[in-house]
Amino acid sequence: MKKWKPIAGIALVFVLGVLVGSLGTRYYHRDWSGRFLEEPSARKALILKKLTKDLALTETQQKEFRAIVDETDKKLEAFGLERRSAVKAILDESFAKMKEKLDTEQQKKLDELRAKHEARLKEKKRKHHFF
Repeated sequence: MKKWKPIAGIALVFVLGVLVGSLGTRYYHRDWSGRFLEEPSARKALILKKLTKDLALTETQQKEFRAIVDETDKKLEAFGLERRSAVKAILDESFAKMKEKLDTEQQKKLDELRAKHEARLKEKKRKHHFF
């Protein structure tokens, strides 16, 4: 028996293991993070549950922490909205500057590229509810 056959077999098993592990991890994290980011109530409940367990919070402390977690979530959501507005303003300004440098046909193509990009972002946001 040739030496390369067992080595090739071991290498193949190793590579397949890495691929299966990587794909499994990717799908697990995508599913977990999607649910975590989609549902604010689930996210807040998970955070509170972890804090309760790790810090051995009393009922009174849990109520106080729940209020803090709710307030923090509201602030982060407002920050996300502000950030999105700022990013949009920067992009609008940048695209306007670019368009000044282009002829009419190029401007149309740039508008099409931007529209496609925004459609992809909306689709991604719809699927994952990211900022």
